Formats: sequence, C-alpha cells, structure tokens
Amino acid sequence: MQEILPGLWDINELGSVVHAYLWQWGKTDLTLIDCGMPGDEVKILAALRGHGFDPAHIRRILITHADVDHMGSLKALKQTVKAPVACHSVEKDLLEHPRKRQPAKTPAGYAIRPLYALIGLLPPFRVAPVRPDQLLVDGQDLREEGFTVIHTPGHTPGHISLLHKEKRFLIVGDALANRKDKLGGPAVLFTPDPFNAQRSIWKLAKKYADSIDTVVFGHGVPILSGGGERIKQHAAEIYGTSEN
Repeated sequence: MQEILPGLWDINELGSVVHAYLWQWGKTDLTLIDCGMPGDEVKILAALRGHGFDPAHIRRILITHADVDHMGSLKALKQTVKAPVACHSVEKDLLEHPRKRQPAKTPAGYAIRPLYALIGLLPPFRVAPVRPDQLLVDGQDLREEGFTVIHTPGHTPGHISLLHKEKRFLIVGDALANRKDKLGGPAVLFTPDPFNAQRSIWKLAKKYADSIDTVVFGHGVPILSGGGERIKQHAAEIYGTSEN
C-alpha cells in the first residue's frame, strides 16, 4: 500500500492496471473505494492487515461504478467485513445485474459484444451480483468520510466521483484517466454514452476544479498538485474554449 496523502492509501498490491483506495477518516474508521477484480479480496485484506489496518473497521464500501475491475471482489468483501455497500442510485441495476454492462454503442463495441459476453462467464472475470445497501445522489455529503458525491455519468449511467473539499482531493474513478501523464476520458470502447462522459468532465472543471489539488484515478498515476487546473485545461481542450 502507498499513502498518497495523509489517510488516503492506494492499495497497490492490485498492481498498476487498476486502483482501489482506502480512506482512514477516524482514529480507526475506514472506507474502501472500489475493490478490483474477482478474487482480489485476498490481496486487499492481506494488504490492509499487513499495514496494521483491521478490515473489521471498514465502515462502508463505496463503488464508483459497476465494472469488473472496480467491483469484482465486492461480494466476497461485503460478506467478510460486513460493511454496507454504497453506489449511485442509477448504478444499482448494474451492481445487481453485472451482465447488463455492455461495451460502447459503436461498430467496434457491437463487434466485441459476443466475446465480451463469453469472457464474462470465465471465473477470473465473472462478477457476482451485489445488492447495495445505500443509494447515493449527486451532491450528497457523506459526513463521516467528508466526501461530496459527484454524479459523473457516461462511462456508466451511475458513475460517481468523490470530492473531499477539506483535504482538496478527488477520487475520480474512470470519469478521467491519466495515461502517460496526459489526461483523457474513459476508455472509448467501454463508454456507451461519450456525450455525457464529456459533459461530466466539463462539470468537474466548471463546478469543482477550484476545490481540487490532488486527483487519484481508477487508471493512471495520481496528480499530487494542480489537479484542478489540469482538469480545467482538459475540458478546454475538449470544448475548444478558454479554461477560465
């Protein structure tokens, strides 16, 4: 595990392809944000214990979106730590029915759908359905953790990002990615609604960027400072406007 900011940990035992995070918000209180691929519960629990965290102190599991690499081990973790699962109200259907998740509505997306469906049957990629305990909405404050929920749809209908205004960091999920130190949107092939994916980036830039220094991603290395300005710049590149 790597501490990015005081209390915010990247569970890097999962590797560099996808990230899950641990937020320590009380003396011993913990929140898990996303949980990797099916089977990753073993690595996550071992990582927590190895760094002195008691998994029984996880008070909530927050899911940014219902992709195999973000909720793959959710059912196993929920059963183990007995913590409530929270997601956006719109994402509830995908958590409960993971096989409804589909690639983009493009020729390439339609072409890979049979293979995508087949891969989803294989044990390393088979996602167990989970009924969320708490349904979140845009702008909701999670007072315990200090997060503000930001609905950032496009990659999935109920995708969320989590802003900690006091500590000035954003857990952006897959609404943005940091590929080779260059900001970009979510993976095109798995983004059924690219229009709203871009609108979500615009929303982050215009409404929240001034409250952001650090940005951590589902995919890519963190931006430790100046993250809000980077988001503004990327939104300006998308829409061909001034970042201000």
